[in-house]
Amino acid sequence: MRCKEIAVFKFKNNKLKGAIELNKTIILEMQESSNGTLLDFEVYQSPKDPCVFTWLIDWKDAKSAKETTDKWMSFASNQKFSSSVEMDIFYDFLEKR
Repeated sequence: MRCKEIAVFKFKNNKLKGAIELNKTIILEMQESSNGTLLDFEVYQSPKDPCVFTWLIDWKDAKSAKETTDKWMSFASNQKFSSSVEMDIFYDFLEKR
């Protein structure tokens, strides 16, 4: 069953330069390692607080999503991305009902 990964997080204010590109880069790295199971993604930035970003990622199924996201530490952009995040606000996999 298809699922959506939703992640909401806040970047450090001093790390906003290039933040959108960094968000897209790490998701593309996940997509490359997903064996075709990461189907599509969108990155949103809050107009009220530009430090807040949301990912909406479409996966073939929750099992495939977990297999790919479990490799999080191996992605080339992980260290730069993780050091840019001030706070994780929300993260989960949701299935359409």
